[in-house]
Amino acid sequence: MPTEIKLPEVGDNIEQGTVVSILVQAGDTIEAGQAVIEIETDKAVVEVPAEAGGTVAEIKVKVGDSVPVGGVILTLGGDATPTQAVPAASPSQGGGDEAMLVESAPVAVPTAVQQPTPQQSAPASQASSGAGQDVVLPDVGDNIEQGIIVSVLVSAGDDITEGQAIMELETDKAVVEVPSSAAGKVASVSVKVGDSVKIGGVLLTLAGETGAGSAAAPAQSAPAPSEQAPTPTQTSADNITDQPNLPPAARTGGAIGSVEPAPGTYNTQTFDGREVVHAAPSVRRLARELGVNIKSVHGAGPAGRISAEDVQQAAKGGGGGGAPVQAAQAQPVAQPVQSAVAAQAPAPQAATAPSATKLPDFAKWGTVRREDMSGIRKATVRSMNASTSIPMVTHFDKADVTRMEEVRKQFGARVEKAGGKLTMTHILMKVVANTLRKFPKFGASLDLDNQQVIYKDYVNLGVAVDTPNGLLVPVLKNADRLSITEMVLELNELAGRARDRKLKPDEMQGATFTISNLGGIGGYAFTPIVNAPEVAILGVSRGGFEPVWNRETESFEPRNMLPLSLSYDHRLIDGADAARFVRAIAESLEDPFLISL
Repeated sequence: MPTEIKLPEVGDNIEQGTVVSILVQAGDTIEAGQAVIEIETDKAVVEVPAEAGGTVAEIKVKVGDSVPVGGVILTLGGDATPTQAVPAASPSQGGGDEAMLVESAPVAVPTAVQQPTPQQSAPASQASSGAGQDVVLPDVGDNIEQGIIVSVLVSAGDDITEGQAIMELETDKAVVEVPSSAAGKVASVSVKVGDSVKIGGVLLTLAGETGAGSAAAPAQSAPAPSEQAPTPTQTSADNITDQPNLPPAARTGGAIGSVEPAPGTYNTQTFDGREVVHAAPSVRRLARELGVNIKSVHGAGPAGRISAEDVQQAAKGGGGGGAPVQAAQAQPVAQPVQSAVAAQAPAPQAATAPSATKLPDFAKWGTVRREDMSGIRKATVRSMNASTSIPMVTHFDKADVTRMEEVRKQFGARVEKAGGKLTMTHILMKVVANTLRKFPKFGASLDLDNQQVIYKDYVNLGVAVDTPNGLLVPVLKNADRLSITEMVLELNELAGRARDRKLKPDEMQGATFTISNLGGIGGYAFTPIVNAPEVAILGVSRGGFEPVWNRETESFEPRNMLPLSLSYDHRLIDGADAARFVRAIAESLEDPFLISL
């Protein structure tokens, strides 16, 4: 009985995706975990792995189809057995989202064309001769789809162990070390400094049991992609790029199989027979919507990275890029292919869509300069855009920390002996962690799809840290179980790595509540923005002595007052709840003994 391969869950709140390329064909032998299609979701273009191995009997989807989670992608033959996965060298198997692939199933193709080409049979010979094992970029954090190589720590010929750091990768917010998933001798390194690598991309290859030389031999015996004569299937697919009435996604697509890059293209590199263009999925999507060949765009970013602005300039015919590459000659396209392309669903809106308000030409008033946003700034933009849908209210209060400040100075020497420096921020963190236990709603999250409130039986505190590269928020896990001294030491370590951009992705995730302290800079109040999916954030401003009326003595007394600003999601938290929460924090700060309770 045929085995059905279905679309698995590909991310939180993602219910469906649009097929942008099909990486296998009927008759191919695949293994569990091998990428079989690429889909475009609201946030990224992702590869979909097979959940079982076997021989592909039938492909149930085509390019442009919208597939729900759980929908059938393909079926495997009942008598097929899984085989060892070896990465194919052809662009049709490993091209990622570098090109939109147009399915050729509806086109009438001679039987001889459907037989495996020498290049397609190369992987099988590699498997039989002991080919090496690919080490790929693992998942390095939630919502991280790719990164830029900042250093390569190994070279061909090195012996490495499993878990050894082999690369340093720059993501939106940090530089992380990438460990090897296997041990062995490095046969070849597939990336270099400045390359953009997406999750699942090949970093290096380990030599097989018979050595790197024997592993490479079958690949060398296979004809180069440019040496293969195009099959009728490829010709029909290529002709789609010449149809002016087709959607941009179809016009900018490549063909199934091995196709030479169009003359005049640039800003591409070839790894293992795959052409790689340095551009984010959202930028590629924008290029497809504008009808721009991404390979013809000149990237102005680091290592030739292509930005959305470069694509827009190319669409206008500006210096940022070139016009879409035209095919050499238009040929009639079979009617089934035209029908398939015409039935494609419209591409989703780009994640980084241009601003609705057109900017004026600032240069007419004087000299201007442009700088690309840093990865941290882009991540901040995405986070703040997600928070704009939250109806926020800010509650202000002040805490009398006169006695607490005396206690801090009294016990600060003990913390210094442990290797840290006790500040009001650390004391406030302990107070907030205790208060969140009494008010669990402030550490909860809203599940609007299921109309539920998610309460968490843990307290993870995010603490905003000002760095030369921008705002980062390391997270102290299980903060309510830590002593103040433990908080001092752990936060000092996290803050230091944040400034050096050495934080691990897991150290910036999972916060249930965030504290932002601007007291060291100045200001008497501000309105912090809730970081979704959290529902509240506490802002702290600079404290100082103020005259406070004492009812018992009927006189003003100088008291050290600390301003507090609580922003909260009004969909879950009411104003009275917010006032009680801040008052509980203030009372604990005003009476140091309450911390122990």
